[in-house]
Amino acid sequence: MPNWITITEDHLKAAGHGTIVNSARAIAVGAISPVDEAIAGATARVRRAASSGNALDADPTKVPNSLRELTMRLAIFSLMERIRMRLTPDQVETKKNDNSDLLRISDKGIAVEKPDSPAGSAEMQESSSIASVNVPRRQTGHGRCSGL
Repeated sequence: MPNWITITEDHLKAAGHGTIVNSARAIAVGAISPVDEAIAGATARVRRAASSGNALDADPTKVPNSLRELTMRLAIFSLMERIRMRLTPDQVETKKNDNSDLLRISDKGIAVEKPDSPAGSAEMQESSSIASVNVPRRQTGHGRCSGL
C-alpha cells in the first residue's frame, strides 16, 4: 500500500458525502468543477503544512495517508460552504481541531510518512543559511558617529 494517496471525488462519496458532492456539482456554473477545486485546495493546504520538515511526493495531488481523513474533511467543509450548508457544532469543532493539527505539523515539523516518489528540491524551496567567515567590525553606529 502506498504511503501517499490522491484524494478523489470517489473518496468523498465513499465517506458518505455523496449528497454534498452532487449538490456542489448541481449549482456549479462554468467548466471548472467545484469538487475538483475543493480537493485541490485541501490537498495544497495539507502539503504546505507537511512541507515543513518533510519531503513531499513528486505528484502534487498526493497527501500522506495519515492526513487523508483531514484532507477529505477540508474538501467537504469547503463544499458545504459553497452550497451554503451550515456546519454543525461538532463539525465546527472538528474544523478547529484540523486547523490546529495543520498548524502544529507546520510549526513543529512533525514527521509524516515518507513519500513514494520524493519530489526534487524544485517544488518547495529549502531553507538555508550562509555561514560568514570574517565579519568586519561595524564602522558606524550611535557611539561612533560623533561629528557627522
